[in-house]
Amino acid sequence: MLLTSVQIEDLFHRYRDELTRRLAAMVKSHETAADLMQEAYLRLLGLVNTRAVEHPRALLHRIATNLAIDHLRRDRHCPQIADSLDGMIEVSCGTPSPERAAMGKERLGIFLKGIDALPPRTREAFLLYRVYGYSYREISIRMNISESGVEKLLMRALHQASAILDALNADE
Repeated sequence: MLLTSVQIEDLFHRYRDELTRRLAAMVKSHETAADLMQEAYLRLLGLVNTRAVEHPRALLHRIATNLAIDHLRRDRHCPQIADSLDGMIEVSCGTPSPERAAMGKERLGIFLKGIDALPPRTREAFLLYRVYGYSYREISIRMNISESGVEKLLMRALHQASAILDALNADE
């Protein structure tokens, strides 16, 4: 069966708590697990009406588990802080070329305009979570809504952000 966005949202809500607990045990952080779940949701949204899925729950588990494994690999291979000046010299410069920097600024401006176009409460939840690092609980208290309400706002924001990024990538 082809997955629709409504089916994906239902699937995500039905297994979110179960998977978040599993991911939190894997990555040893509830916040990171919540981020990985949002990424899993975005990945699932990318499959809307594109391929037949016989076992959607298994697919969700596989995507989330793979994201956790990738996260753990990145953490394990993160370069350690250099103990000496010699070690710091060996680190390559990550400064982009002027053309790349200008293109990045333009893309960021377009993305920020898209975020500004979000409904006010959705934008507020997105900024509190992604920019200021608030937890779902902190956002729910600040906005006087349930944690589930926070998650719904963030899913809407991430869906819109994903659409903006897709459009930007299509223009490249």
